[in-house]
Amino acid sequence: MRQPMLKLRVELKNLEMVYAILHSLETHLRTRIGCLLLIFAGACVSVSVQAGDPVPDAATRETDRTAAEMQLSLRVLPEVYRSTSRSIVRMEVDANDSCTGVIVSADGHILVGNGLAGLFTDMTDAKVHLSDGRTATARLAGWSSEWRLKIAKINEPGPWPALPLGSTAMLKAGTPCLLIGYPTRGDTRYDLMPMLRLGRVDRTVPKRWLTTTGFRGVWEYPAVVGLDGRLLGIDTCRSDSQRYVTSVDVLVENQKDLFAGKNLDWVRYPPVAGSVFERGAKRSSELPLKNTTDVLGEPGPPKQMDASELSEVQQIAQRTTVRLVSRDRLLPGTKEPRRWSGVIVSPDGYVLTCAHARQLPGERFTVRLSDGRDAEAVALGTNPISDVGLVKITTPGQWPWARMSESSNCSFGDPIVIAGYQAGQAVQDETGRWTNRWLMDRRPVIGSTTVEGPTRLLWSVDLWSGPAPFLKAGMSGGGIFDRQGRYVATTSGLRSELAKRQWDDLERIDSIDTAIGLPHPLRERFDSPGRSVAESVVEVLVDSKPVGVGTVISSDGWILTKASVLTGTATCRLDDRSVVEAQKRAELPEHDLALLKVDRRGMAAAELSDDPSPGVAEVLCAVLPDQELKPGIVSIDTRPIPLEPRWTGNVAEDTADGPKIAHPTRSGQQNTENLNLTGTELRWDDVIISIDGHPTSDVATLKEVLTTELSDYRTGDLVTVELIRGGSPRSVRTSLPPATVVHKYRIEKYDSPRRSGFVGAFDSDIELAIRQVGGPVIDDRGHVRGIAIASRGRDETRRGPTTVLPSSVVRQAIERLMAGVKDD
Repeated sequence: MRQPMLKLRVELKNLEMVYAILHSLETHLRTRIGCLLLIFAGACVSVSVQAGDPVPDAATRETDRTAAEMQLSLRVLPEVYRSTSRSIVRMEVDANDSCTGVIVSADGHILVGNGLAGLFTDMTDAKVHLSDGRTATARLAGWSSEWRLKIAKINEPGPWPALPLGSTAMLKAGTPCLLIGYPTRGDTRYDLMPMLRLGRVDRTVPKRWLTTTGFRGVWEYPAVVGLDGRLLGIDTCRSDSQRYVTSVDVLVENQKDLFAGKNLDWVRYPPVAGSVFERGAKRSSELPLKNTTDVLGEPGPPKQMDASELSEVQQIAQRTTVRLVSRDRLLPGTKEPRRWSGVIVSPDGYVLTCAHARQLPGERFTVRLSDGRDAEAVALGTNPISDVGLVKITTPGQWPWARMSESSNCSFGDPIVIAGYQAGQAVQDETGRWTNRWLMDRRPVIGSTTVEGPTRLLWSVDLWSGPAPFLKAGMSGGGIFDRQGRYVATTSGLRSELAKRQWDDLERIDSIDTAIGLPHPLRERFDSPGRSVAESVVEVLVDSKPVGVGTVISSDGWILTKASVLTGTATCRLDDRSVVEAQKRAELPEHDLALLKVDRRGMAAAELSDDPSPGVAEVLCAVLPDQELKPGIVSIDTRPIPLEPRWTGNVAEDTADGPKIAHPTRSGQQNTENLNLTGTELRWDDVIISIDGHPTSDVATLKEVLTTELSDYRTGDLVTVELIRGGSPRSVRTSLPPATVVHKYRIEKYDSPRRSGFVGAFDSDIELAIRQVGGPVIDDRGHVRGIAIASRGRDETRRGPTTVLPSSVVRQAIERLMAGVKDD
């Protein structure tokens, strides 16, 4: 007889009663509602067993748990944002150096991530912008290069709105969390209020570091907050596309020293007595932020090793430096295993390496030694914040190893040897095509240089070294050896002192709690309402390539879409997957909206909501072709997004044929006058003949056309440019670049070119690629609350924020567009 299968079915009961109880709490308790919600929810969860169904796997159970927690969190998000945003500030040193900070004490201590790099010192004030409109100044207090943190202290008297500190000691992967910070708007400026994103923790090492699914903006370094309104950590660094968060527990454990203005690196792993750093120190826990030469004088000539001494150190480096070849991960887009370098630092096979290879505990390796042997190994702990990792060889045997020494024993000018394994080499075939040849040489690359002093005499995790042109990709995690052949740092200059300080932590970590690859917990909420709206969504193509999404607004074939993507012949792929020609019949540049007409009757038209613009934390979902759903929340309220600065003709130079867009490195112009041509059809060395029919015979005329004839032009809109490229004339339909390179670092390569100049728009943490804007954004009742009009992001996979025109703006725009069609 066939045995029945069992299914665990989670039933959440009496939620309305839970909400009623919670909403009766006093206002001063509301920052803790998120935590209480989950506690009450746990009491309301019942598990029933039903015969005849399969038992859900672990991933399904985790998805269900995460979805339940996030659903329960939605009621408290607005209140948590209101209470939390008071403590989130924008720290500004100058117009180009700004990031998020968190007030963590009533007397004005501010926690800052790895922003405000070299310009913010104990001799420089930063301007503090609060969300209530107030400003203050702050001076650097304590810092840690190990954990990439800084503490600033507000100069003016308090009390200041401090965010309560939480803990990650019991934090589980999959737990919902909030990211709050100050990324730039589409016009490269900042909003008064911080932006909110709802995510979940996807990796965590308790009390040390974590990662989240939330997107970070440029210059942001946001705070990560729990649903109880308590600080969990702050964003501090990036490896590839992944951002890492230093846990708040690091602040709590070292709060006394950091608040006292100490260099935490000195406190946790001080330089040895008699080192150049100790001789220059004002006191045992702080170094003067003065130029090194002002303290120690001009450096002497570099020291050299004699031939026999150098040979001995090189032999030690060769024997102990190993190649780590992953058995569990491949290089993206290849069938080649990930590979990098490490150094054996104990006879029983412990290997120190870097962490930016993004290995996790338990990953398996083949360790390749220069003597021809291969051994099996496994990753132990890893700390991406500090970029240090530990690997253990599991194959029995005795292994060559390098003794570890304090790097502070090295004086400036001392000779050092650097070793590591190069991952690949660029080669050119007979057709002139460059490819990467993966290398598996047994002998590591070995070179020598000298220790250099930092610009400022400041003890930190970094061992500064002289020129090392032999360093190549793949050598990360290899070693730096002193003249006695002792290991003193990684190839990237991470000091051995830090590895020794974190050794116990790294050795005991055998796993990291993860919740990677789970579907968005809010997606099922929109399955039913999204299905009906999807019938009103089309894919917009230009010259047969997908460029955007369109929203059907009339059953007789009128479609609304983003205007600035229509650079050529447009077609639409409809809900039935047929492709039909589309004619652009009207356009509103101020909203970047265009009206297309297709020859089709009986289409399902979307209905715009009459509701007011949605508020912060309201749950929405973008509906894409093929019923693809992209959920998220409102990140910031509707507000104007002014136009970003327009190109005025800089970096152009006169030629016999006309003004040429001159590459700065070729023309000798300053880098501050560079342009960001990404997202346009323009190229360096193009000679511009005319723009929208206006001749541009020289640079002076080009600038006059841009400022007068094109005075209504909005950065990102389309113009027709006649130009000469490589000696051949051509015509391109393109947007023009933003003003100067100063904005290049605030506008990413994968942003929509037209992302500013909107009279009213809100942002969402919905993740859309550039080619996915133009479609409807709905609430969970299926009401169309707006049209997605611009997308931003660091790369093609980590997207957000998405800018949305609210339905009230869209409705008025449609009336004007249709009126223009009737006038025709």
